[in-house]
This record gives sequence, C-alpha cells and structure tokens, in this order.
Amino acid sequence: MPRVSVVIPTYNVAAFLAITLDSVLGQTLQDIEIILWDDGSSDSTLEVAEAYAAKDPRVRVARGNHGGVSVARNGGFSMAHPNAEFVTFFDSDDVWEKDALETLLNALEAHPEAPAAHALCRAIDPQGVQFPHDDHAEKMRARSAVVGDSVVPIPPSAPTSFGALLVKNYVTTPGTSLIRRSALERVGLYDTSLPVCEDWDLNLRLARLGDFVFVDRILLSWRRHPGSVSNVSKNWRESYVRARQRSIYAPENTKAQKQTAIVALRNEVRGLQSEAFRLLRTGAIGPALKKIARSLVLARIEWFGRWERGQEATSLARSFGDA
Repeated sequence: MPRVSVVIPTYNVAAFLAITLDSVLGQTLQDIEIILWDDGSSDSTLEVAEAYAAKDPRVRVARGNHGGVSVARNGGFSMAHPNAEFVTFFDSDDVWEKDALETLLNALEAHPEAPAAHALCRAIDPQGVQFPHDDHAEKMRARSAVVGDSVVPIPPSAPTSFGALLVKNYVTTPGTSLIRRSALERVGLYDTSLPVCEDWDLNLRLARLGDFVFVDRILLSWRRHPGSVSNVSKNWRESYVRARQRSIYAPENTKAQKQTAIVALRNEVRGLQSEAFRLLRTGAIGPALKKIARSLVLARIEWFGRWERGQEATSLARSFGDA
C-alpha cells in the first residue's frame, strides 16, 4: 500500500512529461503510486506515459476523453489506492525538488490536525529556466489574511488559513500541496463545472476543515507557457465570481466563516475601486471603468444576501467576465 497517491493529468505534454516523471520517481520518499490520466492527447504523451509504466510498477496509466483538467484529476483519483493516506495533484510539466514530497509529508505528520500542507514555487519558462526577476516565491510568502474585520499581513511562521485563502490562492499550483485523503473525501473532489479557479475552490473547501501547514521553502518549479490562462481571461473572471459566491453562501460555512468570506469580498471590492480611481487620475478612463464595473458585480454578491443559483448565477458570472 503506498502512503502517497500522486495524480497527474496529462494532455499533449510529450515534451515535458519525462522530466516531470523523473522528478516524481526520484523523490527521497519512494512509498508512492503515480496515476497518469491522459485527457485525450493527440501527440505522443500516452506513449511516454506507458513507457514509464512498463518499467516501474508504481506508475499506472488510464485514458479518458478530453473533458478538462478537473475531470482528469477526478478520474485519476478514482484509480488511487483507497488506503493511501495522502494525495497530491501534480501538473504534468512541473518539477519537484528531490525532497519535496518528504518535506510536505513531514509537515503534515507534525500537524495531525491540518487537512493539507503547502510550500513555495518558482516560475520557469518552457525551457526550464527561471524567469528573470521571478518573485513568485516572495509573493507566496508575503501572505495576508482576514482577521476580524480587516485584512492584515501574516508572518511566515503562521499557517495558511481559510481567511488567507479567501484573499488569494497562495497554494498557486496543486503540486505545491499535499492533502490528507480523509480531508479530501470529506469535502469532495474538483468541481468540473469550473473551467479555471477549480483549485482555489477546492482549497477553500479544505481550509474550512482547518489551516494548511505552511512550509517556507521552494519545493517546485512551476512551468509557465506563453498564452497560459491568466486572470485577465473571460473564463477566469466568470469562474472567479462563482467561487467567490460559493465561499460566502456554501452551506458548509459556519457563521464565522461566512462573515470572514464577506470581509474578504469587501476588501476585493475596495481594491478594485482604489485601482479604478488611480487609473482615472492618470487619464486611463476605459480601464478604470472596467475596474468599477467588476467591483459592482462583486459587490452584488453581498447585496443579494444569498447564494444566487441557476440562470441568475450564470448571468452574474458572465457580466463579471464581460466587464
């Protein structure tokens, strides 16, 4: 029985998959299984995956239709050993430091109350070179959290709480985190209706159970590609507002968690409006109006005082995406 299930969704990553698998198989913690769920690749990704499975019994391969990353992650998890204690969802072009998994597991063993642990990452280009002036790890380390009615900085010694993840998804990419399987089974898997922000949504659900252990070390190289989905895309904005809605009105929230989510929403609205006024002062009227429009769409979540459903929720998300 493996201690850790490593679920890796793949789609047209033949150029990077071997590097990724070598970094996973080369971990100091060897008590693992790797489930590769191919999401209908049209290049030689499947051949690379099957070659690794043929030479290492810890690697298994399955293939699905092109259903998206959340479907692939959920499918891979369905094949994981049911008694593995921990699980991580690893992107198929990222690279772990040699002791990444052991470090995260040790952090969770030291904090049995925590549902998950996460560390830092650096950003690399398609050639594996760290971007010049990359400050991603510093931004992940410089966390803020909702405390009472304010958003305040928290020290590196502090865990990453529900109130911190409401401000920002400090986990960044799933491979920086290790999750207790028991916690994942309590909150459910990835929401396949969210094309992006699905990892933030899952992290928020996990953080309702308890704080994430924060490991103040770079344990992963996060490969970024030209044209990657970013927070300026329409899909991202639509998914973002839906995740914000759920963060406030999900029935799993305690009263305190709901209030914390409202404070985070208000902080986001104020931030957009402040940025809009700054743009207005520089004469950038068009971008300023977009910021104001987005702030009003987010504010509407609280104004309605309930979790909007069905067509109303879809309309709200699309209006945010169009803004």
